[in-house]
Amino acid sequence: MHEMSLAVSLVRRVVAEASKANLVRVTEVDVQVGTLQAVEPDLFGEAFRAAALGTRAEGADLHVTPVRAEACCLICGETYEPEWADFQCPACGQAEPQILKGRDMLLAAVSGEQND
Repeated sequence: MHEMSLAVSLVRRVVAEASKANLVRVTEVDVQVGTLQAVEPDLFGEAFRAAALGTRAEGADLHVTPVRAEACCLICGETYEPEWADFQCPACGQAEPQILKGRDMLLAAVSGEQND
């Protein structure tokens, strides 16, 4: 499952950031996920909850913000929003994109309870 591998990576990063911030418990995680990651939000949420079991992030609320894809055609220079399986430029019809955004996953914020 694609979502599970992404969730495991995310939990590792969240736990590392929580440790740096002296958080004993993570309560909220904000992540931005590019649409080209093809992440199913419900499955990703379930995978995150499962991956977080037994960690500081167990029970944390996950907030996912989708990031729309953006590409630039290497043939004509048109900037456009490609679809998951269709990278054809709407201006010239070629499928030679340079992906500018939409395939990353960015941990935007981690919040929680600090050690007293």
